[in-house]
Amino acid sequence: MVTVKGRLKENYTVENSARKHSWNLDEPIALGGLDLGPKPGETLLSALVSCKIITVKMYADRKGWDVQNVSVQLKLGEKVGYKTEIEKSIQIEGDLNEAQLARLIDVSGRCPVARLVANSFEFKLI
Repeated sequence: MVTVKGRLKENYTVENSARKHSWNLDEPIALGGLDLGPKPGETLLSALVSCKIITVKMYADRKGWDVQNVSVQLKLGEKVGYKTEIEKSIQIEGDLNEAQLARLIDVSGRCPVARLVANSFEFKLI
């Protein structure tokens, strides 16, 4: 089970904690925040980025494939029907053939966090 707690600190700064970790989320100064951490939407994208990278690396490790580095960039796009589009750019470095690269890109979309929010977002590979 995953549990995250949050507590309002000052203005819009929220102190979050999970297990033994803590971090702040906030709004930019222009929106009345103190800019002491990323915005909630940035953190949601960060969770998706991290989950995609970890999923690719774990899959490649299980297959014995040489993955040296994975980088993912996500950008919130326009609302499409009932979903918000997220543009996804993914780079995978290593000694991989085209079929392996294609499989890893596909696997990146199957991470647990992406599946959790799948009904709210539409991922668009760019």
